[in-house]
Amino acid sequence: MSCRIGLILPLLLLIVGLGGCASPNLEEQRRTAYRLYMEQEYAAAARELEILVEHIPRDPELWFRLGNAYTRSKQPKQAIAAYENAILRDPRMTRAWYNKGIVHLQEGLKTFVDMPEYVDAADPVARQGAYKRAQLLEILAPTSTVD
Repeated sequence: MSCRIGLILPLLLLIVGLGGCASPNLEEQRRTAYRLYMEQEYAAAARELEILVEHIPRDPELWFRLGNAYTRSKQPKQAIAAYENAILRDPRMTRAWYNKGIVHLQEGLKTFVDMPEYVDAADPVARQGAYKRAQLLEILAPTSTVD
């Protein structure tokens, strides 16, 4: 019996020790994510932030920053979802509302930019699309998301 305990105890200590290694150091992960973002490594920052929101899902700031990383890495659908998660956790977070709106406008602009390639320019609706494209370009020209 003591032989079994002699084998089980080290095994339990190993499992407990490895369990501590599996839990990420979240503050270090946050610093890494923010550093990657500042270095314009947006896709890598998004991966780090995804892990953080998995472990700290109630933090609206993490969701907001994830939205920014997705926006900068050209993933608008994911960005909008992340901003919505930030807003869900803090409905007064104006930066998340604003950035979500900008991403929606950018997606609308993309539609009107792509439209002339596929439709007849003489079509009245195509002319309306060109007008909307010009309006959106004017709205978005000096505008970007906020960090």
